[in-house]
Amino acid sequence: MCRIVDGQMARTIDTNKPAGQALPPIPGGWTTEDVPVSGKTFRLTSPADPDAFLDESEVLAAHKRDGFMPYWPYLWPAAQSLAEAVIRGKWPAGTRALEIGCGIGLVGLAALSRGLCVTLSDYEPLAVELAAYNALQNGFDRFERLILDWRSPLPQRFSLILACDVIYETRNHVPILDLIETMLAVGGSCWIGDPGRSHTDEFIQLAQRGGFVVRLCDSASNRYLSVQIGQYRQIVLTR
Repeated sequence: MCRIVDGQMARTIDTNKPAGQALPPIPGGWTTEDVPVSGKTFRLTSPADPDAFLDESEVLAAHKRDGFMPYWPYLWPAAQSLAEAVIRGKWPAGTRALEIGCGIGLVGLAALSRGLCVTLSDYEPLAVELAAYNALQNGFDRFERLILDWRSPLPQRFSLILACDVIYETRNHVPILDLIETMLAVGGSCWIGDPGRSHTDEFIQLAQRGGFVVRLCDSASNRYLSVQIGQYRQIVLTR
């Protein structure tokens, strides 16, 4: 059993329920594929037609209310590279990791495959359920789920925070950095996978002004001396 916190209430969810019964019907239905990452293969279920969510009345209303967009149904470009880095990483036993904007959950699964204690989080409840479904169908059952609004970080601390493709909108830069400031444990690090979007440098400069030490690496965690737009980078934030 684990807890979901949405800022207003907490409820208990049974993560041991059969994975095949976990996902509700969605526009366009679901599809499943095997994704290879660094010698491992993860079975991922995802929406067969992610764009079908764009026309849903609830999505349109949420977008009008606070700019919400359904980014979660896609397997974004940086996810596989960051998953590779996580699998290759050296992690102390019992490392607590938080994936923000988990979406389909590939990066969180990579962390689970290395024995990390992972909390899968997203603003969209269905994304959290999907990531949990994918964890279960890959044989992982020791994880937690969290509905998390970046604008309202919680008083929980993690040694590792993971995220990929989350800094494409500049309006999210400050909330993400505030969340990292609040939820990253002393001595911890945040790994952000980014495919080299044009706003990345703005985020890095903002992080440095906020007191973070920034290191840029490739998917093998080798440090970059310089990077270009369109080139994958792993942004490592520490204090």
